[in-house]
Amino acid sequence: MSSTKEKLLTKENYENVINSLNDEREKLENEVRKEYRNARHYVRKHPEQGVGISFLGGLIIGFVVAKLLD
Repeated sequence: MSSTKEKLLTKENYENVINSLNDEREKLENEVRKEYRNARHYVRKHPEQGVGISFLGGLIIGFVVAKLLD
């Protein structure tokens, strides 16, 4: 059992996990940036809908927070 733990806890495996997590973080950051740009572009083309969606989102969040604090 201890040999299995030693294999799992090697520095090389730790570095591989860290590198994999960093790669995933970079992919997620790129996706979020892309979606943010798309959302900004959409709101600029359709400002009325952007305001409406923001208003409804605020109402929903306010309702949920009020229920949680009640």
